[in-house]
Amino acid sequence: MRMIKRKHCVICEGSLRECHTFNDFPTYMGVTNSAVENDAREDMIFSKCSTCSCVQLSNLIPLDILYNKPHNSAIGKMWDRHHYEFYQFIKSYAKGTIMEIGGGNLKLARHLEKETSVEKIIVHDYNFYQEDVSNKIIFKSPSESSNTQREKVDMIVHSHLIEHLYEPVSDIENMASLLPIGAHMAIAMPLIDVMIADKFTNAMNFEHTYMLTYEMAEMMLNMAGLHIVDKKYFSPHIAFVIAEKTGNKSAPVVKYEGSVKAFNEFISYYKEEVEKIQSKIKSKKEDTFIFGAHIFTQYLFGFGLSEGLFSNTLDNDPDKIGNRLYGTSLKVKSPKILKEVEYPVVVLKAAMYTEEIKKDILENINPNTKFIL
Repeated sequence: MRMIKRKHCVICEGSLRECHTFNDFPTYMGVTNSAVENDAREDMIFSKCSTCSCVQLSNLIPLDILYNKPHNSAIGKMWDRHHYEFYQFIKSYAKGTIMEIGGGNLKLARHLEKETSVEKIIVHDYNFYQEDVSNKIIFKSPSESSNTQREKVDMIVHSHLIEHLYEPVSDIENMASLLPIGAHMAIAMPLIDVMIADKFTNAMNFEHTYMLTYEMAEMMLNMAGLHIVDKKYFSPHIAFVIAEKTGNKSAPVVKYEGSVKAFNEFISYYKEEVEKIQSKIKSKKEDTFIFGAHIFTQYLFGFGLSEGLFSNTLDNDPDKIGNRLYGTSLKVKSPKILKEVEYPVVVLKAAMYTEEIKKDILENINPNTKFIL
């Protein structure tokens, strides 16, 4: 595959030094129905900036390859609550023409279209999940967007986009150029540094390519002439912010001293965790499963957990069931199959979704399920 080499720091353009590599890591964190031999793998190389200490990937997948398949259906009660609370947070600022970037699942746009002050919502995304849209919602693919990218809008909204950007400083500046002075940008973003500290395996990967912090996001907004006027924490790991365009550009350089330490602790922790899991599951059994047809499971295998210990991977997303987790030979099954197993064992390392998944299985599927958390 033709990879993109990140030669300088994504934030301050400082020099990069390699700090950890996952060799031959799956390049797609979803599912597939093609043969295993067709799966692409590349080295996932993490480096640190010699100037600001930001940990980031230095080996990037071209965007047209990385996002050529839908893989963000935002399944679960947590995501429904997230989109609703984000809508509640931003609705008093919403008016006129809104541009939502990366909102193809329409969960946020469906809320915003109810506001009488909103005239039009232009949704920019590689993938579009629903067709029955109102006259207020206009979908544009990246190719269509390039022809209208200078169109002025009254508000820009994006949810869990900023951590995906390969050049976030210039991308935010380009977005800000579409706003008049006094207009707002609404952002929902994961705090990658907090996720890494809490050992979430979905924190950094081929899609989340740098350790985003709240301070870093604020600095990049200030560099684009945007200044935070409102904020809310959905959880310790997710922040909502409203930034107003003032046109005053300022950016004191922030040094992220703790990011390298947190990343190294994350690596050490999972090396030990994999050893513990393998000591508890000594051989493959028909009643042993691993939850998550996603990056959670791929990371555990990347740390050395044996794929051969599991009969299947489980997932609640109906679009994944019946397919195969990319980069593995494991078929994806619904957790409902646990009803047919007397004493199932499930490895569950699903970050912020863990308790919701565990509760659902114990209360609605099989109370005898044993979890390795």
